[in-house]
Amino acid sequence: MNTKIKLYITIFFASCLTSCSNYLDVKPLDSFTGDAIFSDLKLTETYVNKRYTEIRDGFGNLGLRYISDEAYHNFNSGNPYLYNRGEVTADQFGDYSTWNAYYEAIKNCNIFFDNIDKLKADKGQVDRLIGEMTFLRAFFYADLVSRFGGVPLITKTFDLNSDMMVPRNSYDECIDFIVKELDKAAGLLPLSYEGKDFGRATKGAALALKSRVTLYAASPYWNPSNDKAKWQKAADAAKAVLDLNQYQLDANYKQLFTSNKSKEIIFMKQFNTEFGHSFDWTDSPNGFTGWSRTCVLQDMVDAYEMEDGSMPSAQAYADGKPWENREPRFYASVVCDGQQFRGREIEFYVSSTGNRANSGKDSEFGIDDWNASKTHYTIRKFMDESLRNPWNDKSAQPWIYIRLGEIYLNYAETQYQLGNEEVARTYINKIRERARGGKVGVLPAITSTGAALLGKIQQERRIELAFEDHRFFDVRRWKIAEQTENKPARKITIVRDDQTKKKSYKIEVLQERKFFPQHYLLPIPRSEIQRNALLKQNPSYD
Repeated sequence: MNTKIKLYITIFFASCLTSCSNYLDVKPLDSFTGDAIFSDLKLTETYVNKRYTEIRDGFGNLGLRYISDEAYHNFNSGNPYLYNRGEVTADQFGDYSTWNAYYEAIKNCNIFFDNIDKLKADKGQVDRLIGEMTFLRAFFYADLVSRFGGVPLITKTFDLNSDMMVPRNSYDECIDFIVKELDKAAGLLPLSYEGKDFGRATKGAALALKSRVTLYAASPYWNPSNDKAKWQKAADAAKAVLDLNQYQLDANYKQLFTSNKSKEIIFMKQFNTEFGHSFDWTDSPNGFTGWSRTCVLQDMVDAYEMEDGSMPSAQAYADGKPWENREPRFYASVVCDGQQFRGREIEFYVSSTGNRANSGKDSEFGIDDWNASKTHYTIRKFMDESLRNPWNDKSAQPWIYIRLGEIYLNYAETQYQLGNEEVARTYINKIRERARGGKVGVLPAITSTGAALLGKIQQERRIELAFEDHRFFDVRRWKIAEQTENKPARKITIVRDDQTKKKSYKIEVLQERKFFPQHYLLPIPRSEIQRNALLKQNPSYD
């Protein structure tokens, strides 16, 4: 079929979110691997741009906070329920499995690599596109390996004559491949972009993803012998990012997540008000007609330190001051009763007599009841509180995949494991210094040593990176998920006396949760095992 057709192509470049539309004459889609795309620079760039949209972000229903000890999905059915109840199987794994989506994305990357030699363009432009696609394919593989362990490494497209019976590569083979690909990408990509190219993968993004991948590979789950050479590789990878001198911690922790201009951001998915997202309304309390989707768990609330560095006590709840004098990141991350949010005071309390009229606007007796937060907390992190028009104003804040704060934490952890405790404390305290927000006497510097220092590093990572899709992987690589994920998910009930207006607080179990040893890895979909006789399942999922 050689007849040309008009195809309307919307260039939705998710990494820079500059959108434009053109009518272009192209060959039919069944011949897209030929000259139709890869002999034209603009069409090739469009093909590369589309691959950015295939990376999942954490704004939607598949944020990993819902299947960790950070939060409860307010409509906890299907995907989160399977994971929280320990009921994931090879037949029942939900959309948190990225196996199908990311192998589709990898196939699309391989199409590019099979055809890029057809493109006749400036070598610098071609090298940059190869660098971007090399980074993106490595990103997809890094996610798969983090969830499944060793996976088949496929670098060419299949045709009808290909042998599709492909075994899994080992975890170490996958890590070696990803690291080499990221080194290659770093050598081809620029340090930064300007104008319409702003937001694409950079040298720093490739090196930062290498830092994450090597850190995971050095961690207890994948490094049971505690091979120091693996920790050294991870330390060197983090240091390579720091040595670029391209990024700096944002002085304002809260605003960091609402603007794409922060110098702390290394790699992100950008949005604008035309192609935006709805996080501000799906995750606002029901009193704003939001859905209260991210119900922050009580244990997460109590993980935030007090201003003086101590942990909150039960006495604070008994005294009616449960959230006073917390460290600044708490108020930038969690919405609780009595706080100011979107121009008014939040009201999660209910009446002591069950009187709907005397209950709070954001309670189960508020404006709506079906969408009230079941933990009586919601999320503030990532929110653009300037938006006032529910469901009409699209949110434009970026989803940040990698930022300098993570690299500091990576470096601190690797230095601790290598015995350099002073360096580890230095980088953890850089994070805490920023977290103080300029307040004097808040969050004292960490001075711990030995095992206590490792605990502080893990605690700091939990708070600094809260809700950013790190905790799910951290508790697995540290081999502590059997403790953190087997705890009940807890909520708070706030009752206000109709006469005195005094509030009382009761912490209760919302959901029993289960985690079994096989859940350190996700199951490979059974349909893939049935399709490929050489593909072996992860332990205890047969």
